[in-house]
Amino acid sequence: MNTETLESLLLDHALGELSPEVAELLETHLAHDPEAARQAAGLASTVQRARQAMAITQEAPRRSLSVGRLRQAQMTHRRWAFMWELARLAACVVLGLTLGWYGHTARKAPIAAVPPVVVASELPTPAKTTTDFWSLASLAAAQRERQSVESRPTSRYRLHWDSPVKMPRVEEDL
Repeated sequence: MNTETLESLLLDHALGELSPEVAELLETHLAHDPEAARQAAGLASTVQRARQAMAITQEAPRRSLSVGRLRQAQMTHRRWAFMWELARLAACVVLGLTLGWYGHTARKAPIAAVPPVVVASELPTPAKTTTDFWSLASLAAAQRERQSVESRPTSRYRLHWDSPVKMPRVEEDL
């Protein structure tokens, strides 16, 4: 028997692929040839170790991640996040509507009636002259300044600005 045929028969015998008649003939040959018997034993142990390595052991299943519980927790978190964002949006809308309503009603509120053209001589002089922004003296001074500006002839001027650090200069009557 040649070496290649013997090796293929030994491998098939170790894997259990030979028919009973061929297996019996091979065992008879192995009984007469000690070198082939040693080679057959080596192949049989290799195949047995490979089967042990590839064998799937039935371990107790480990506790796996519960995908259903995880998805439920995610959905609950998303729901709360959505509700929180919705509450923030509602608060912004309420605040905007409140401020808009307040501004709308404040514009309609009556303002102290002041004649459109007030001359300083017509203003009653209060007992105590105040220099507050909303005082009558301040209004009269603003009216006088406005009249003096309106009576001035318009002149051309140029704003001259040398540097952003310095104050600009006004050059009149160009």
